[in-house]
Amino acid sequence: MRPCTENIWPDAFSGAIFALEGIRDVVVILNGPTGCKFYHSAISDYQYPRDLSFDPLNYPEIYYFGQPRVPATFLDGNDYIYGAASKLEKILQRVGGKPQYKLVTVVNSPGAALIGDDLQRLARTHIPQVPCICIENTGFSGVFAEGFQNALLQLLSHLNPPGHQGVEPYVNLVGLSIYHKHYRGSIKELQRLLSLCGVKVQTTMCCGNSLEELRNFTRARLNVVLDPDYGLEVCQWMKSHHHMPYLLPASGLPLGFEATERWITQVCSALGVNPLPALEDIESCRARAFLHLSRYNSVTGLPRGASFAVKTEPALAAAVTIWLHSYLGMLPAAIELLPSIHHCTAQKLEDYLRCYGLHQAFHSKFMDCGADVLLSDGNTLGQAQLLQKQPFCGIEISLPSLGYLDVVDKSLLGASGAMLLIEQILNGLRFVYS
Repeated sequence: MRPCTENIWPDAFSGAIFALEGIRDVVVILNGPTGCKFYHSAISDYQYPRDLSFDPLNYPEIYYFGQPRVPATFLDGNDYIYGAASKLEKILQRVGGKPQYKLVTVVNSPGAALIGDDLQRLARTHIPQVPCICIENTGFSGVFAEGFQNALLQLLSHLNPPGHQGVEPYVNLVGLSIYHKHYRGSIKELQRLLSLCGVKVQTTMCCGNSLEELRNFTRARLNVVLDPDYGLEVCQWMKSHHHMPYLLPASGLPLGFEATERWITQVCSALGVNPLPALEDIESCRARAFLHLSRYNSVTGLPRGASFAVKTEPALAAAVTIWLHSYLGMLPAAIELLPSIHHCTAQKLEDYLRCYGLHQAFHSKFMDCGADVLLSDGNTLGQAQLLQKQPFCGIEISLPSLGYLDVVDKSLLGASGAMLLIEQILNGLRFVYS
């Protein structure tokens, strides 16, 4: 039976929570019904674990409901009528006093935003000794990235950073979140490549930094935008308020060998450093990948000519599509883009496909295309498994996940990311054509 609805994508409310949950010593208090907390707490704890135990009996404390993250005020019908001040007072006193938290943030659910409680006044009254940020409205039905940037901007506005120094070749990487697939491995890979050129990553905003590390973002000489939907407005704000230049590489996300080489070259050029050590490393990875590709192709003729479909956010979809087509010779059967803030990336992808006569992929449905390789989130791949009559290779490139436990850090970006995708595609095509 065909499902009536496709996967439900998180909105600006989730974007704000995951932005703040990506900071090590910040607690996010969710002012809303109990049901709003479980997904956000589970994903935050899975993507960025801070506690050793997963046993819900270890977290019996009120407001936590057996989970270690995102305590909630568990609003009910009476609270929406008479206000939630009493519950907010209690949760602020109980959670805000914990010594491991350097900052308390309160995020309204969309429904709680309609009540009109003065969150900031309550915080000043009941936890005057603890810094607190209150986000009254995350953007309601806005896209995930909009809520992410809005929350990060409020956080940066609250900090009191030192003056912009920018002497050493330090950069901030802006545009990743803990909700991105393999975010930790992608950061490590970009740090590795940049370090070969003598460039240090100062902060990876909302991806595991402490509050103090984030406060020192002004030490960087350059802000590098990875995904404009997640970082462009933030970098523009830092430029206007702290005189920090930013770079939006024309190559897009550094996914695949060519895009990574161009990305490294542009960053190093902006900093005035030599990119050659990183380029040599990428070339050695390319040579290793070519060995496997050549042997595989000599026996099967693949992956050239195999079809693929992508359903994800524009920056990732563009990077994956262009690389699979230009490097592996694969053919896009369907490209579905999730809603976004900026349309420049989607336009770039459409122009690329039109140049090669492949723009019909924009008008094909992910679920109906019958492609050999499907790249999307786990839920969508699970639905496709129910619908597709022929075998296919499914590759998770975004969340939600089907639950595979990643013990070893993996990357989607950089040379390591290219190697991982090649490995998954080659092994997947063996299954499809076996």
